[in-house]
Amino acid sequence: METRIENGKKCNKPGVNNMENGNLDEKLFKNEENVKFLKHKDGNDEINLEISSIKKALSGKEIAMIGLIAIANLCSTTVFSCIAPFYPIEAKNKDLNIIQIGIIFGAFDLVMIFSSPLFGKYMHKIGSKKLFAFGQLFAGINSIFFGFLILLPKGQTFFWASLLIRCTQAIGDTAITTSSLVISAKSFPGRISFIVGIRETFVGLGYTIGPVFGGLLYEIGGFKLPFFVLGCLLIFATFSTIFFIKNFGEENEEKHDIKGKGIKEIFKIPVIWIMVFAVVLCGTTFTFVDPTLSDHLTEFNLSTTLIGLLFLLSGGLYSVTAPIWGFIIDRWHCCNALLIFGVILSFISMLLIGPSPIISYEKNLYLIGISLSLLGVGSGAIYIPTFQNCLNAVKSFIGPTFAGSGVQYIGFEWSSTVIAFINLLFVLILLLNWIVKKC
Repeated sequence: METRIENGKKCNKPGVNNMENGNLDEKLFKNEENVKFLKHKDGNDEINLEISSIKKALSGKEIAMIGLIAIANLCSTTVFSCIAPFYPIEAKNKDLNIIQIGIIFGAFDLVMIFSSPLFGKYMHKIGSKKLFAFGQLFAGINSIFFGFLILLPKGQTFFWASLLIRCTQAIGDTAITTSSLVISAKSFPGRISFIVGIRETFVGLGYTIGPVFGGLLYEIGGFKLPFFVLGCLLIFATFSTIFFIKNFGEENEEKHDIKGKGIKEIFKIPVIWIMVFAVVLCGTTFTFVDPTLSDHLTEFNLSTTLIGLLFLLSGGLYSVTAPIWGFIIDRWHCCNALLIFGVILSFISMLLIGPSPIISYEKNLYLIGISLSLLGVGSGAIYIPTFQNCLNAVKSFIGPTFAGSGVQYIGFEWSSTVIAFINLLFVLILLLNWIVKKC
């Protein structure tokens, strides 16, 4: 009998001594989940084998579970992003001003700020499967309700109804995203990175293709169709959850108690506040165009599908370049340089998209396309080095809300100029921080 080490603990495994001439009995590993290291001596020879992540194939039910998690996250994020090409146009026809439109866009993430911790705290009592099903059903029903908003009269009725349903959509979306992470971790403990990676891919896909998907369905069937399609998909996924998602027993509340002793100490570190500002600035810049771009493009007489494709420039390039920035950071450890590069690109993007009154360029579609491309590349270069997911909702609320207020009072061109110079100010802060470290 030979001793092997698995997950840091010694254990005995019968059958190792049956290996001859350095050949391993393959049967030994067929049902192993995580065989980290095996050591075998054969006479004077020593054979060391390191085998990582030997896993059995996924069952059909497990594949269906992964697909369900992916579809739910795809639909919930598409619900959030699909309104960008057409809702501002319809809202203006309903006598809403740009501030009100910005509030409706930003309210989604503001609700997520407050609902995420609550769902996280009480999930052990509710149950992750129940919360997942509730999120899909609630988001699906409210998405269908959102489609009926077009039937409401103009003015405050339309505004308050839009705001209310947008907030309830956010509650459903939060329930989906929070519970799906827990379900992934509990159902696939040996494949957490893989499953969460798939989930994040579909989350990013929803944000990226949402405007194109929404614009296309809007052209085909009007205001109602995008929300009916997404709502029905989420409701269908709710019933699928009953069959494919496992039930998990309740956990002890003590396991969820988090001691916050280190939090105050962390926020005493100056560089942490710089990184916090970086993420908030990145999101504010990136989401600035959500409630305002379609109105800014009115004079070009573009279809909602083409407007959605313009949104795809920033979102798509962000998704494509983000892994590249991650590789560069892992390889060369150049976070500060990449951060400065990203902020400079965002600064240039915000100057060009107006274009800013301080530069002598005429507004044209090609310039807007270039600026959106720079915005996508630059945002990835800012966000990846400062990967602080807890601030996602904060920055996504500030961007649309500021955009609505700014465009209302000083216009799109000057609002984008303000965002540009805030980015420039941050470059100076980064350079000052770098100089202080070197001194």
